[in-house]
Amino acid sequence: MKKIFTLVIVSFLSALAVQAQSLKVTKTDGSVVTYNASDISKIEFLPSETPSQPKLIHEFAGYLTVKNRVLDNARFDTGAKIKVLQDGDKFFAEFSDTQWGTGSFVITMANHAINGTGKMKIANPNGGGAAKEYDATMSGSMREIKITIPSLMGGTDITWHYAEASAASKVAGNYTGTTSLNVGGMFGPFTSATVGYKITANEDGSINVTASEEKYTGVTMMQNLTLGTYTVKNLAYDKATNSFSRDYSKDGIKVHFKATGGAMERDENYEFGETSKMTVTLAEDGTLTITNKYKVGKMPFPISATYTGKKAK
Repeated sequence: MKKIFTLVIVSFLSALAVQAQSLKVTKTDGSVVTYNASDISKIEFLPSETPSQPKLIHEFAGYLTVKNRVLDNARFDTGAKIKVLQDGDKFFAEFSDTQWGTGSFVITMANHAINGTGKMKIANPNGGGAAKEYDATMSGSMREIKITIPSLMGGTDITWHYAEASAASKVAGNYTGTTSLNVGGMFGPFTSATVGYKITANEDGSINVTASEEKYTGVTMMQNLTLGTYTVKNLAYDKATNSFSRDYSKDGIKVHFKATGGAMERDENYEFGETSKMTVTLAEDGTLTITNKYKVGKMPFPISATYTGKKAK
């Protein structure tokens, strides 16, 4: 295309030279510049200059504490990050968190202090997930930065604290995947597709795991099986195995158990019995594996379920 365009220009200039005409150029502001064809030896179209990009000079991860009329310095281990960038003599800060949105600020840095103004974009969980933009200020140091949003919930302070990411904060999130179920060690596997799990981090480094409803078909003796949602809390971290686990047999957790179409019809809530244990591991590639071995009520056969999933995007 460039070669063709050059040939067109050459032909155009040759025609101008033969006819001894002038070249009139109208600029975008409406002004006109006229050139004699005899004064033009070459026309070049150069690429536009690419504006300089801010250079990343710092990037840190940490956790948040949030204070407003509803939350009293509530902690959130949801992967909050602060980036500091430089463009010439100007500095910028970018904030990001899976729950508390994103922010961009123009800042000053002096004597290890950060101050600036900018915008925060935070999704309303009750508004269909649409993000709303708020005016905000930023102040603090690279170990603790407060973002103040006067118009959010009557005034909200989001304080970012520098900290190495804990195992609990790394695994926290919403996942989607598949559960494989075995009954009594002899029957199965039976599969429930598109299953969601939610994991939240606790301040003491443990996690809570919430399972969504799971549906299975063709299950021995039960045919159609539906297990309702439930939450197992305070799974403790074991550094040696890089996993979280808990025996929740005596936690009093109940699950709705519904079986239809088979020899064993059920439709009621049952308490998890002995021995019910859940183990959670997160691989380096982001694959979550949950091994859940349990008994429901006084049913004689144990159930073994293995869930594999990835964080929902």
